[in-house]
Amino acid sequence: MLQGFRAGSRSLLTQIVLMILMGLLIISFGFWGISGVFRGFGSQTVAKVGSTEIRIEDYRRAFNERLQEIGRQINRPFTADQARALGIDRQVLSELVSEAALNEKTRSLGLAVTDQTVKDRVMSFPSFKGADGNFDPVKYQVLLRNNNFTEATYLAAEKNLAVRQQLLSAIGGEVVPPKVLTDAFWRLQSETRAIEYIRLAPNQAGTIPAPSEADLKTYFEANKAGFRAPEYRALRILHLTPAMVAKDIVISDDDLKKTYETVKERLTIPERRQIEQVSFGSIDVAKAASERLAKGETLETVAKDLKLQIVSLGSLAKTEILDAPVAQAAFGLELNTASQPVAGRFGPVILRVTKIDPQRTPSFEEVSKSLREDLQLRRAITRVQDLHDKIEDERGAGSTIEEIGKKLNIAVITVDAVDRSGAKPDGTKLTNLPAPEQLLSAAFATQKNVEADAIELREQRSTIWFEVVDIKVARDRTFEEAKSAVEARWKDEQTGKKLTELAAAIQKKLDEGATFADAAPNAKVEKAEKLNRSATIPGIDANTVARVFLTANGKSGVGIADSTSRIVFRVTSVDLPTTPPPAQLVQQITQSVQEDLQVQYVSRLQTDLGLSVNEALMRQVTGAGEQR
Repeated sequence: MLQGFRAGSRSLLTQIVLMILMGLLIISFGFWGISGVFRGFGSQTVAKVGSTEIRIEDYRRAFNERLQEIGRQINRPFTADQARALGIDRQVLSELVSEAALNEKTRSLGLAVTDQTVKDRVMSFPSFKGADGNFDPVKYQVLLRNNNFTEATYLAAEKNLAVRQQLLSAIGGEVVPPKVLTDAFWRLQSETRAIEYIRLAPNQAGTIPAPSEADLKTYFEANKAGFRAPEYRALRILHLTPAMVAKDIVISDDDLKKTYETVKERLTIPERRQIEQVSFGSIDVAKAASERLAKGETLETVAKDLKLQIVSLGSLAKTEILDAPVAQAAFGLELNTASQPVAGRFGPVILRVTKIDPQRTPSFEEVSKSLREDLQLRRAITRVQDLHDKIEDERGAGSTIEEIGKKLNIAVITVDAVDRSGAKPDGTKLTNLPAPEQLLSAAFATQKNVEADAIELREQRSTIWFEVVDIKVARDRTFEEAKSAVEARWKDEQTGKKLTELAAAIQKKLDEGATFADAAPNAKVEKAEKLNRSATIPGIDANTVARVFLTANGKSGVGIADSTSRIVFRVTSVDLPTTPPPAQLVQQITQSVQEDLQVQYVSRLQTDLGLSVNEALMRQVTGAGEQR
């Protein structure tokens, strides 16, 4: 939360990267291996570092704030279950533990900052600045209130942070990575290569002699685990959705017309205008430009003379323009007429409207189909709830899924055998499973003929009930069962071996000075230019690209396209950077080295101070205990 105030919002990609990095920090701190049993601690203490206790309310607040923060970033609720699956519960506690350890150390060293330093620091944060770039006390108070901070608690938190940063800046703060390290990173990042290559397809392997029965049996015995039959389960599934019920609901024309009259105003499409804008550095320049326009000069001429751009804002409704003065002016203009200078939020502007789409209300005929479907769906939701309750009553009375489906006239999905991946015994994927990942995960976590919990799909307002009616445990297939698969895999393997031998022979000729035309006269030679280490080449795996960067200039190598195809390549050029590493890269490496030292320091600090974690209380806060 405090980081958000200091730095403003981050992109979702940045947040994901930071989550991964924080996960690595947790691993490096390594405190999860330490005993999680409290001895003589308060019942409201989640963790203790030295003499500092992390109270349950502090952990709960930090955990809930993190859920809300992630939820805002992904624009949907982020649950405690999802957080636990990603290790965020432990990440949050790791951060609190690290802060506590650093606070203990700063107190023992007598480090401090003045109140004035903290106030100056807070006033410099971008999140608290107004449109004029200065500290905005009203915005400051609103943000604190919205994030459940009093000014006193917020300033205290910032003061503690400033002191911790004092300590951390002394640990690796002046470390500068050696030039050889930054140069190596720069070469690694910037080096590009060019190659020419050929593909060796299965049909170039020549004739593969048919295997004998003995060959296949020997191959089968050596690779029996690869032909093992997975566990299969037979399922009976009921999937209740509003759409299933909606199609049978009849909406009369009278109802439809009454609904249209009720919602007609909401269906109205507001006036939209295609708006252009020229921004000026000062109101005086804008006024001078306006005077020239009044004398008959065009906006294009004036903008060109002043080296300004005419920017299209697009087709907008009035409510879509956040700058109120601009919205008012734009929607008061006549077509193709320039406005007077407008005092916009980001400076004076002159506007022009090039197209006007007037407000209109769609006719009944235009919207009747969508209205009918909407009404059907709305009424279906009530009926779905009634059916939901009836199904639950039937299950409570001991009825099977098939009996319930027959009684309530709901189609039952019958699955005779499916594995965890959704495949049938013949290898084809089932395509008629609702929410397949959730359903199969639940189906393989329950037992035969046990009433499993329904799966509620809240966004779709639908429910899945299922029964496991049979379980075929995983087993070794017999040779007879697997024979066709054994023969196919044996042939693929023999083809791969032949192609590898052919590729090696071509590589040898290339390294002896031959061209591809000499070494493989019938092969098509392809080229790839400016490859970097993260490059992708269609039909070539990443390991082959990596091998390109391990091969000397002018030399050749062999790679894989797939299990039965090979690549033979030759490196034709290697381009290394001729400029020194950019300052941004040097700064990133420097920061990484410094942070690595700081992480090691915090880890040792926690060990020296002593750390205990109450796992049971932690699970209680995050809801994990409820699932046990």
